[in-house]
Amino acid sequence: MLRDCAFVSAELMYQPRPVEPREQHVFDFTLASRLAELSHYDAAAVLLCNAPATLDSLAHLPAAYPRLRFVAAVVNPQPLATSDPYAATPFDCGWPTPERWRRYNLTDRWARITFALDVARQLDTPGFLIMPALDAVWGQGLLALLTRLSQRHTRNGLPAAVSPYTPYQHSAVPGVDIPQPIIDALNAAFARDSWLRWRFRYGRYQSFWGKMGLLPFGMCGEILRRAETMVWEDDLELDRVIREAGFAVSCQWVGDPALYRQALPVFDHDSLRAVIERTLHYSLPIPGQFPGEKSLLNQPLDMPARLRTLVSPRFARAVALAEAIIADCNAAIVSRLEQCGASWVDWGAYRYAVRVGDPLVQVWKIE
Repeated sequence: MLRDCAFVSAELMYQPRPVEPREQHVFDFTLASRLAELSHYDAAAVLLCNAPATLDSLAHLPAAYPRLRFVAAVVNPQPLATSDPYAATPFDCGWPTPERWRRYNLTDRWARITFALDVARQLDTPGFLIMPALDAVWGQGLLALLTRLSQRHTRNGLPAAVSPYTPYQHSAVPGVDIPQPIIDALNAAFARDSWLRWRFRYGRYQSFWGKMGLLPFGMCGEILRRAETMVWEDDLELDRVIREAGFAVSCQWVGDPALYRQALPVFDHDSLRAVIERTLHYSLPIPGQFPGEKSLLNQPLDMPARLRTLVSPRFARAVALAEAIIADCNAAIVSRLEQCGASWVDWGAYRYAVRVGDPLVQVWKIE
């Protein structure tokens, strides 16, 4: 079914297609952009879903994209089978009905990533595995650009793993009311390093990103063998493993939003806070002078960004809103750490708990 595909795009589906109109419109728009670009190639979309109901909600896709091959599977993490040294976490942290919480062996995202890697490693023809985030918006020509980049950095006969990176971490969607100050604040939260594009160019920063990346089929088996799947920030772990295995990896800064950008179902302060809170948790396991020091969100604005706040009132307002939410989230995280030695965030059906300096995340679900 997947033989001779130039691209196999694994769509990681965590819940059924949204029913709330704004969320559904954003979901449909971003997914359609990816499937439309894939349709220009001999390609397949692999729908890795959390439940049969999610797959049923996507049943219209094969008829809408007749040039694409579609494959689907229900993939989830499994309850932890071994003895658990952190079994007391729900009790220590004061979670409601602590006896009902059950720990899982990895995140639902890692469960679907490892499934996709296992599928791709069995393909013995040239091609790429893609595992885009649900908020990735592809423009026509993106895959051709990334393929050229990959081939340009071929090492030992194997093309490079490549990712695009966009400064448009959030953006408008036609026909959807997303307040511009919310879009601006999310973009400003990540706009703290004005030299990032040059770091990418010279390979001095993380180069493989979970929002979007191409992995040659020939890398996937070795990546699957080496990856530590209990590391929460999976794209950073994949970047580490790719380099450790001796493969080439490269990142392309894409400043044209018509070619690549991101658009999320983030419409208000609460949903903006949820994204920031989760991002801050990613870096807690990395040692620093204070919890979360290594997060980009906790880095001070560099000089060009500070100058921009002086000449752009709109950017200054966005930075102020982002920094207020970042500070509030940091205070909540520190409070949890002081009280019980761990902090946690709910995302989808699972709760992720982390301890400072512990590289492995705890994945919990209430039964």
